[in-house]
Amino acid sequence: MSDRTLDIALLRTLHMAGSLGTLRATAARRHCTLGAVSQQIKRLEQQLDCQLLVRFKTGVQLTAEGEQLIAQSLTLLAEHDALVERLSHRSAQGVVRIGMPNEYVPRMLDNLLPALRQTVPQVRLQVTTANSLELRRSVTQGELDMAIALYSDREDQAPGPPLWRTRPVWAGSIHGGLHRRDPLPLALHPCDCTYRAIALAALNDNGRSWETVFASTSVAAIESAVANGLAVSVLNRSRLTGDMQVLGAREGFPPLPECLACLIESPDVATQNRAAVDLVKNRLQSSGLIQQVKWAG
Repeated sequence: MSDRTLDIALLRTLHMAGSLGTLRATAARRHCTLGAVSQQIKRLEQQLDCQLLVRFKTGVQLTAEGEQLIAQSLTLLAEHDALVERLSHRSAQGVVRIGMPNEYVPRMLDNLLPALRQTVPQVRLQVTTANSLELRRSVTQGELDMAIALYSDREDQAPGPPLWRTRPVWAGSIHGGLHRRDPLPLALHPCDCTYRAIALAALNDNGRSWETVFASTSVAAIESAVANGLAVSVLNRSRLTGDMQVLGAREGFPPLPECLACLIESPDVATQNRAAVDLVKNRLQSSGLIQQVKWAG
């Protein structure tokens, strides 16, 4: 019988590094130095006798062993955090109004929300789904206590801790040369969507003409329009199917910034609801729950 054990703190650091893509961002989330994060990853690799991360100048990427470790330890982290929260926040009660971005609703309904309700049963959740820019306004105006919202890397520093990174790409059908048309036929997300904002900013900055041929509040509908060759759009890279292709510089498309999914909180949380909001915030920031959403696709 092996006497080796996994250190929860080291495991959590690996989860964050894999999700955020850089050790510097991980250090900020973990409230420690860059050197400390690097040493924690090294210690975990030594414990398991395998390489978990590949380091590049621009960031880090999980190895196959790293991805396997994260996938197999999701439940472990979630159950650990749930136990700690139940023991330390037994008196936290109340209603928490939380917003979640439309594009991640299916994953959150399958993973995050059921787990959240199970681990904080004393808190009543009121969930609203909307596009990121609308969620950000609702939090600022005190209509929501907190929300998960997307921020572009080109924006000013996001006002909340990053939970994971997304990789938006130009996407088109593998059939035909739709992307060569002028004006470019676009399938657009709603006005309050971050992906729409970065798409139009990139095209306008590069002087490329475009026209809207399809618009929808449904991400699934946008993806279908792309796959069926109706239009080009910006999608999360992980959402591309076999009917789609990434359109890059070779096809004449400007680069897109990465986006951060951040947890933001209203400045107007009622004092009597503070403990409940803090409880939900701590659970959302735990790697176990968030990684189930991030790694679901």
